Amino acid sequence: HFSTSRESVRALNQAVVGVAPHSLRAATPEELIEVTALAPDGPIHIHIAEQVKEVEDCLAWSGARPVEFLLGHAKVDKRWCLIHATHMTDAETVAMARSGAIAGLCPITEANLGDGTFAAPLFREHGGRYGVGSDSNVLIGLPDELRQLEYSQRLAHRARNVLAVAGGSTGRALFDAALDGGSVALGAGISQIAAGASADLVSLDPQNPSLAGKSGDAILDAWIFANGGKVDCVWVHGLKQVSGGRHVKREAIAERFRSVMTALSA
Repeated sequence: HFSTSRESVRALNQAVVGVAPHSLRAATPEELIEVTALAPDGPIHIHIAEQVKEVEDCLAWSGARPVEFLLGHAKVDKRWCLIHATHMTDAETVAMARSGAIAGLCPITEANLGDGTFAAPLFREHGGRYGVGSDSNVLIGLPDELRQLEYSQRLAHRARNVLAVAGGSTGRALFDAALDGGSVALGAGISQIAAGASADLVSLDPQNPSLAGKSGDAILDAWIFANGGKVDCVWVHGLKQVSGGRHVKREAIAERFRSVMTALSA
């Protein structure tokens, strides 16, 4: 079944095939080996060290902490995206950064569930890369995730502009880091506007008052920290999918969504 599904997905335009064994709670070490072998060249995503109890349980059955166990029993490299990785020792944090694995951070979910805060400064200090995503249906929004990420770090470390480059824009640092790490985690290739790269583009509504008089990195700062502008247009592989803030197939998508939600709620 997996082989059939994999070939079907590969036939899609610009598709990347990977695997996602949910966690060390859901997959045994033997199953982890079997699952990762199914995608020898694709991305591998796994939830790990999300909650304290998960760490305690892993210590009980394996004698090691989750990230410690994974790094010791799998060939973790940049193909791996370790989702959350919230509860790590300093040694685990450094080892994960040096492995090349991407930290898949879900700041809104991690705050909503009260799980904890990722050790971002230490991870970044040792060359670690991260992307952001949503593990929740509470709120889905890129600027919201990036804002929560930075603010959680400020609260944890009682400092300002924690993830910024010295003297630079915090918004630019967050955006560039998430774009870089996210593209690696997705196996998406080049993560910038450049010859040969996929034309995956987003434009903001320039009429939003929060963007008035702003240019350069100040636009990113306003977008992330001041609700500065809503998404206006989106192009995926050069094809416009969102125009004027509306998906080109919005009506059909909304109707199908209502139908599915009604059926699920019946």
